[in-house]
Amino acid sequence: MSARLVSLLLFFAAVPAATQDLRPASFEHPEEKRRFLTLIEWPEISGKIEVILSCFSQIQDNGKMKGTGCYLRTNYDEPFAKAVNEAARKARLVPAVIDGKERDVYVQFQVKFVKEEESEDIYLIMNPGYEENVNAYGFGHIGGQRVISSNEPWSGACPQRAHYAVWVRAYLGEDGTADSATIDHVDGIVPTETCQEAIRQTIVTSRYTPAYSGGQPVPSTYLEAFSN
Repeated sequence: MSARLVSLLLFFAAVPAATQDLRPASFEHPEEKRRFLTLIEWPEISGKIEVILSCFSQIQDNGKMKGTGCYLRTNYDEPFAKAVNEAARKARLVPAVIDGKERDVYVQFQVKFVKEEESEDIYLIMNPGYEENVNAYGFGHIGGQRVISSNEPWSGACPQRAHYAVWVRAYLGEDGTADSATIDHVDGIVPTETCQEAIRQTIVTSRYTPAYSGGQPVPSTYLEAFSN
């Protein structure tokens, strides 16, 4: 039986101190048995391994993970993504706090699997790895998290059946407000301008926890995928 070591890349950056009014969602649940990383099971794959998954989830105000998924670069990523999804169904997180209230937030993160000889390491990176943010703040910064509302503009204005996928890029200030949203079409049909404007409005009118570096809020580039 090979050794299993679960590690966090959060040591690269100071985690922001909890305040009454503002706090990003955290994977560090006080009960270790309910922590996301503790629950990830290594796939039965032998040999030297290094896989990095870009993932996303809605962290609910009760600490549960909802709608978790990972982008697959190749079929080789599938068993690792499955391990992430299975852990997400059982995990409990510390929810985000906005204006003193626990809120649902959309969180993007990376999970890195590394296997060498007798060690199996899993690393959690609390940002999606966008190059300009990594260049500015390093791998250990905490990415911005968007508050999910019950009636967002894009949900009623965009296609419900025809497949589409776009990336939205915006400037996210250290005060947690977004501006200058632009859209890049990546797959499926090109959404109507009405849909695209609704997506932009969703981004710029949402509340956020800002990105953090060294325990301090910092400006960043925010990207999010919208699709059906």
